[in-house]
Amino acid sequence: MIRIGILGTASIARLFFGAPLVHARIEGIASRDVNRAMEFARHYNIPRVFKSYDALIADPEIDAVYIPLPQHLHCDYTVKAAGAGKHVLVEKPAATSTAEIERMIAVCRQHDVVLMEAFMYRFKTIHHRVRSLVQDGTLGEVRYLDFSWSFNIRKLVRSAFRLDRMAGGGAINDLGIYGIDFLHFLGLPDPVLINATIMHETPAGVDMFTHMTWQAGPTFASITCGFTCDANYYTVCGEMGSVTVPGSLSGRIRENILHLHVLHKDHRADEIFPPENPYVKELDYFAECVEQGREPETGGANALRNLRLIETVRAHGQHPA
Repeated sequence: MIRIGILGTASIARLFFGAPLVHARIEGIASRDVNRAMEFARHYNIPRVFKSYDALIADPEIDAVYIPLPQHLHCDYTVKAAGAGKHVLVEKPAATSTAEIERMIAVCRQHDVVLMEAFMYRFKTIHHRVRSLVQDGTLGEVRYLDFSWSFNIRKLVRSAFRLDRMAGGGAINDLGIYGIDFLHFLGLPDPVLINATIMHETPAGVDMFTHMTWQAGPTFASITCGFTCDANYYTVCGEMGSVTVPGSLSGRIRENILHLHVLHKDHRADEIFPPENPYVKELDYFAECVEQGREPETGGANALRNLRLIETVRAHGQHPA
């Protein structure tokens, strides 16, 4: 069992509990507020509490760390963890810039530890079903993809970091990266940006809504992300059919459904997928990669691709008045 230590008591870290782990065991929790760490440990039956992130990283009985900290802290703590021989699972986006992720990749490679960027959506069965429909030719050649993930940030209680530009906030980093990564997940060619419109920015320059269009080989992709409206769906359209998946991009543990339409067979079907915890599956996959010494699908190379595309959007996006 790979012994995992969690840096911080972020709400997302609470989602790794509720289903059994096969390859990993959560061994420790660290926080700048030791009382909060103790409460977290009691609630989730974690055996060890650390008074600082550095103390957890230095402990020889911790094999790997999960980093759910704000984005601007990812690089420093990844470098510290790798230097201590710890494998690293870091929340998306893995870093604030390509320069940072390149440094993280180099240090992890130097110390022979696994680096993985966390994309929990990749561990939901429904999305693998869509990928198989794309890759086995059921839909024909994919010509159009529409991906939208947005929520009304005023409904969330703990979202200050999402509106902090210095901490890597903004809708592109928080949600747009999922759409960009989804193109890679489907196995489409590397996308080229056609245009991007960044709207509703705050006075501090935090992007609140962005629309991007990409060309990935023969596929035209439209991706929207934002903090100002509510959307959670994607549609993949091929020469012979289409599939639509509503409401399944978040990590909520609930039933999911996809709508499949194969035009040339006039076949329509709804496929229902039972509730599952993608965060537990993600942590087990990470631990399995550590055990086997192999590169995760969302390893450093994939993270670097994602950040390069995000930087392209920021460099070339239009900002209408």
